[in-house]
Amino acid sequence: MIFKLLKLCIEKGASDLHFKTGYPPILRINGNMHQLTKMQKITRKDFETMLEAILDDSQLNSYRKNKKLDFGYSFSEARFRVNLFKDLHGGNAGFRIIPFKQLTFDYIDLPNSARKFAEKKHGLVLITGSSGSGKSTTLSTYITYINNNFNRTIITIENPIEYIFEDQESLISQRQVGVDCNSFEEGITDAIDSDSDVILISELNGAKEVELALQASESGKLVFASIQGNTSKQAVDRFIKLCPKNMQIQIAARLAINLLGIVSQTLVSKKSEAGRIAAYEVLVNSPFIKNIIAERKLHLIPAQIEANSSLGMISLDSYILNLIQSNIITKEEGISKANNRSFIKRKLEETTK
Repeated sequence: MIFKLLKLCIEKGASDLHFKTGYPPILRINGNMHQLTKMQKITRKDFETMLEAILDDSQLNSYRKNKKLDFGYSFSEARFRVNLFKDLHGGNAGFRIIPFKQLTFDYIDLPNSARKFAEKKHGLVLITGSSGSGKSTTLSTYITYINNNFNRTIITIENPIEYIFEDQESLISQRQVGVDCNSFEEGITDAIDSDSDVILISELNGAKEVELALQASESGKLVFASIQGNTSKQAVDRFIKLCPKNMQIQIAARLAINLLGIVSQTLVSKKSEAGRIAAYEVLVNSPFIKNIIAERKLHLIPAQIEANSSLGMISLDSYILNLIQSNIITKEEGISKANNRSFIKRKLEETTK
């Protein structure tokens, strides 16, 4: 059953497959959930058969011991990020599709100011957005661009490995936490100690990881890292607050110095065709932004982004407004995804007067 469903996921252009005991399978297409009601409900036996079909012995033992497991799985022309866990009804599995092809900046419509981060020799770039907003795709696109254009040594620390890279101009080593290294901390430390030029960290979740990301940047490496948050302000706030209070002043000061910029993103549904595209917010670390971060006056960040388009900064609301005015997304979709809905409404009213 599972292979039939994975094939259907690819054919339908779904982003996710949910395989849950006691329910029919569900596909997420263009952000909407579609229950496959014509298919039978998944039984505990079906779930066990699925586990045995896609897991090796080590993974199966790990799942049964820990009652959860994250890993990457290749099938047909796609790769899936798989999240397994147990709940009230039994087994629960989520499969997120990751196309095999490596994407380009043009394909994901990344703003030019954000593309320039890939050309830097050292510094820290943060990618933020909600779950499923395409952060991994953006990280992958940065690595692909560097791989195709620069002679660099790249090390990724991921859990799990999602996009798979092949060496082009660069030499790439991908390490999966729990398989190739014991922890993010160990993986980042090893990357700092090695002859690496670029380090990718798939998720910053703790104080030690934050401190090591800064240390890597300070040692002359270009670091790309994903962090939870929906805006640049939230990303900076979380980065600092992942650390104990007695470290936060120092961490803020170091972040102010080492940060190159932040790319925040969300997915919006297209108006005239199936699918979704990313809407971006871009923060470029200007002298004024450095002071804001160092002094932890983070409430000033949104206004600075809005006021400094000449420096390459782009607010999410301005980006969404442009998508509406370019007839790419509907007014309703744009307003629903905006940070400041009244701003969008006011600007649209001004253009119709």
